[in-house]
Amino acid sequence: MSILLIGAQVGLIYGPLALGIYFALNVMSLPDLTLEGSFGIGGATTAVLLVAGLDPASALMIGMASGCLAGLITGLLHVYLKMNVLLAGILMTTAAWSVSLAIMGAGNISLLNEPTIFTWVEGFGLSTQWAAILVGAAASATVAALLIWFLHTNYGLSLRAAGLNIQTARCIGIRTEARQIAGLIIANGLAAMSGALVVQSQGFMDVSIQTGVIVVGLAALMIGMSVFKTPRIIPSIAGVILGILVYRVVVTLALKLGLPPYFVKLVTAVVVFAIVALRSHGLGLFAVPGTAAAKKNARDRLEYLENDRVVNIT
Repeated sequence: MSILLIGAQVGLIYGPLALGIYFALNVMSLPDLTLEGSFGIGGATTAVLLVAGLDPASALMIGMASGCLAGLITGLLHVYLKMNVLLAGILMTTAAWSVSLAIMGAGNISLLNEPTIFTWVEGFGLSTQWAAILVGAAASATVAALLIWFLHTNYGLSLRAAGLNIQTARCIGIRTEARQIAGLIIANGLAAMSGALVVQSQGFMDVSIQTGVIVVGLAALMIGMSVFKTPRIIPSIAGVILGILVYRVVVTLALKLGLPPYFVKLVTAVVVFAIVALRSHGLGLFAVPGTAAAKKNARDRLEYLENDRVVNIT
């Protein structure tokens, strides 16, 4: 039970990040790496505002806005400068490191004596662990509910159409360029929200918190999409939240078993590979060569390789 609680305590505050990655990749079909940089910028902005005396809720909202701005810049680079979104995201994430340092004016900021959303909740008599679980659950559930509602509105449906088939969306009059920019703004705002929550939870901001954080969200996305392999919005979003919990439980379990910290990502990768392989192939993964199941797997693999192409970035 303690492993599950620790996994929920740490994992749920990464829920908005995982949902932001889901929104960019699965809804908008945009492989945006700016999300990692937005996570750091959101955390840096929130930390500076808290030290300046702003209340935690307002600091969180402004931190989200800073991530939205990063997403806007990536969108403009992609749409108006005709830069591949993957390359634009790499450049923005690289720049975000310096931007975070410029915002903070130092490599790290302590928030130990500052009020946070978590200390607010602790004021109701909850322990630090349960306060973190409650805040993380509320944040993830709120974002999930808003996304489910938004993606079923007319505008949300137009975003989904632009991500599903951009040519068809244009033919029916959807301004796909504007939709792509809007999608990147929303996704990066969610990543920045997670950064703001993580900073308030751990009680300090360090510029290195953004390094590799997108792997956390991608692992959650892959696990969730493997469990709920469906294009439907509600199960997909539920799967992403489940995925972040499974990811953190696996990490916690690995540490509890005494594995060195540098093995944690290896264990996570193995778990993700196993889930994806079993979900994609089922028992056919172990099919005997020459059988109908083995031939079907070969055809599916060939079809996938024919369709899976990376757009030229030049």
